[in-house]
Amino acid sequence: MDISIRRNEHCIIGLPRCDFVFSSTRTCFIAYGFKTSSFEMAILRNILQSKGIQCEEAGGQLAPGQYAFCQKICSKIITSQFSIIILNNDSKNGQLVPNANVNMEYGLMLGFNKYLIPFQLEVQELPFNVAALDTVKYNNQNFETKASEAIKVAIDKTNQDLSPSYRLPDQLIELFLVSKKALYAFVEDDIGNKEIFRLGSPLGFNILHDFSGMIYIFLGNFMALRPDITIWRLKMLNDILNERLTSLGERFKIGTINLEQMRITTSLFNSLKIWILVTSDEDKQTISNEILAFHIPYSLEIFSKNDINAELDNIIKK
Repeated sequence: MDISIRRNEHCIIGLPRCDFVFSSTRTCFIAYGFKTSSFEMAILRNILQSKGIQCEEAGGQLAPGQYAFCQKICSKIITSQFSIIILNNDSKNGQLVPNANVNMEYGLMLGFNKYLIPFQLEVQELPFNVAALDTVKYNNQNFETKASEAIKVAIDKTNQDLSPSYRLPDQLIELFLVSKKALYAFVEDDIGNKEIFRLGSPLGFNILHDFSGMIYIFLGNFMALRPDITIWRLKMLNDILNERLTSLGERFKIGTINLEQMRITTSLFNSLKIWILVTSDEDKQTISNEILAFHIPYSLEIFSKNDINAELDNIIKK
């Protein structure tokens, strides 16, 4: 199995290599003028949310004590699945002029060879240097329709189905999971599976169960992520699960669950497992060392590409 990833090794402003991985997150970075595009942004946020895509925008990011440009803009463009840019002009002294920040971000998107969707009001004109590039022209009446169509194409073109349960998993990874006696859980028609899946899905976790169907396993296929990002996701999943578990007593007291429901849920949580897939043995060791600093009460296993290859080799030999 050969899983390749593309890291950004050359910082455009001369800092040390950042190693952010291109298209490694289920996000869409949107560049827009804060004063001119509130109508469009409200619609775009709703469309992206309905598709399971996190909306990233420079104005919504905080980066205390860090390089703001790197953390708020550049890294978000690199890691996004695709990008959107709203090229509406600003009004200054009675004249319409291009937004300098938005056009700078447009240049970054083009330089990074991102799949991007440019929008502009049909009554406005593009700057001459981007006038030849394909742009979706719209008005307030047809924007939602055109945005929905363009985003659907973007998802198809960038080859990331954002609901892992709805796509055919990588065959080799699925074979590896079967060898570990685990199967992807069906979430479409099973409310219980769906509720468990939703606990980890915002962090990129899928849900498995063992052959008996009695034990659930959160699967994080994080081969495209840096170890520190994987560690953060692990910590957040651990926090979510712990808080859900500790809230059962209060839910019982106020009558939202009965004693039997509390017993079953507690048993389910106590048997939960977490599996992480990472690229290298080095990443595996780094993550293993870091997570010793915080307590995870759930069974946790980390598998590198070498671990997966070794398991598959054993299957072939048998």
